[in-house]
Amino acid sequence: METKKIHIGQFVKDAVNNSGYTFAEVARRIGISRQQLNGWFQKDDLYVKDLYTVAEVINKDLLKPFCLPNKEDDNPTKILLQIEVGKDKINDVLNFIDDKNLYRILKQ
Repeated sequence: METKKIHIGQFVKDAVNNSGYTFAEVARRIGISRQQLNGWFQKDDLYVKDLYTVAEVINKDLLKPFCLPNKEDDNPTKILLQIEVGKDKINDVLNFIDDKNLYRILKQ
């Protein structure tokens, strides 16, 4: 399988640009300043919760490009996700993943 590097901040900026909302409106709805939102656009990594927040505001599925289709149908079934944690949190993260509570720990 071929992989492609995506700058996540630019990806989100393009999605907002194509959403019909202004950057100021998206920032206001999220509850951050326009400057903070611009900072997100500069990052090559974002928290999953921030990606979900923008997706909800602009009403667009921003995770679909990172999903692999199920071979039986075209519905996404897997999400590729990279998580960086301190060495002291590795076991906590693995336990949460094992317990299927990944979103809860990422939301904290």
